[in-house]
Amino acid sequence: HAAHERIVYEELKSRRAQGRVPSQKLLIPETLEMNYKEKATLERIIPELVKTGFEIEPFGGSTFVIKALPQILSEASASGIITDIVETMVRTGFKSGTGNVLDESLILMSCHSAIRANQVLTDRQMRGLLSQLDQCENRAHCPHGRPIWITWAEKEIEKAFKRIV
Repeated sequence: HAAHERIVYEELKSRRAQGRVPSQKLLIPETLEMNYKEKATLERIIPELVKTGFEIEPFGGSTFVIKALPQILSEASASGIITDIVETMVRTGFKSGTGNVLDESLILMSCHSAIRANQVLTDRQMRGLLSQLDQCENRAHCPHGRPIWITWAEKEIEKAFKRIV
């Protein structure tokens, strides 16, 4: 999960920097109901979300309609991603500016679209993920800061298996 999250995050960040994040139109647009605080927050960050490939519009009252999402996230729940982004922004605020809003959004998007625990992958898919991870700028940690891999000294392994004291 952490490795795939890093891969998707760097892909989204790269495409965003190039100004070309392909969108996927939803066959059936999703509606999203927000409370007062969430509504104000979402209205404020819609321009940033549009830059990342979302198409979101007010739908009357505190309801919004999501018409498209970044193509790389086509398997994810659009309303779930937007809800998580808005809840995070309500909780943390805008102290660090819109750049941080965008980065937080990309992190949450990558998390939602990454493979999950117990998801079965073929050998080819695993090799593909490792190959993609090799192309990443930061391949040691996921966007949240969790390690993707760790190393153990041979002595630590021997101790764990009671080969040495």
